[in-house]
Amino acid sequence: MAPPKTTTCPACGTAATGRFCAECGTPLGDTTCASCHAALSPGAKFCHRCGTPVGERAPRPVGERGLAGAMPWAVAAISLLALVALVAGQRFARSRPAEQPAATADAAQGMPSAAGADQSPVRAPDISNLTPEEQAERLFNRVMTLFEQGDTARVQFLAPMAVEAYQRLPKKSIDDRYHLGRIGAVTGVATLASAQADTILQQQPTNLLGLILAAQGARMRGDEGVARGYDRRLLAALPAEQKRGLAEYQQHANDIARAVEGARGRGAS
Repeated sequence: MAPPKTTTCPACGTAATGRFCAECGTPLGDTTCASCHAALSPGAKFCHRCGTPVGERAPRPVGERGLAGAMPWAVAAISLLALVALVAGQRFARSRPAEQPAATADAAQGMPSAAGADQSPVRAPDISNLTPEEQAERLFNRVMTLFEQGDTARVQFLAPMAVEAYQRLPKKSIDDRYHLGRIGAVTGVATLASAQADTILQQQPTNLLGLILAAQGARMRGDEGVARGYDRRLLAALPAEQKRGLAEYQQHANDIARAVEGARGRGAS
């Protein structure tokens, strides 16, 4: 019988055999997620599909994880039903008599007006005529706009739809993964932010957006020491990464500037 193949752990550098490193538990290859059974990349700390931490043997019950942890995945089916109901509702609205009041700018985008926010139900923007990529980006932009406005009710309503839209994309760019992670960050789902950061950094270890997400995920988990480590990596990578002039860096220039300012303010160097 041939001896087991020995390899080097991509996380701690220890010689290891089998599917997991005996020293740190990092997957070594041919390993699947215990929750959704997606194939895990060597060295991954989180499943890139569902966000489950590597090494967790079985998904915890929804009641133990809490509403925030269950939110992006438990309501996926409900989100799809909501979109179907939205389209049906819009068709019904178009069939009503013309004496309805003129729509406000918010209502034209599928959201209740500020004046009637307390009386009107929360509705999603009409994305039925958009491509999957456009749907995902439209929902992300709406979630982030509402977050900046402090409208937490609409953020919590639209965030699961946005997550589901990105999960349906057959191939996700680094920018797509950053968007997914940011949705996790603004809704308090640390595993979603950390999983997307981990996948980005597996592909590009000095990517600024991945480092920003990783620091945010660590702080959400209460691990300030790890977060400061990502802050230091962010500042060290900044000069070379800025020279690359990536489109996603230009699109998220404000996020990068805020993260750099925060890292410097916390004394990372």
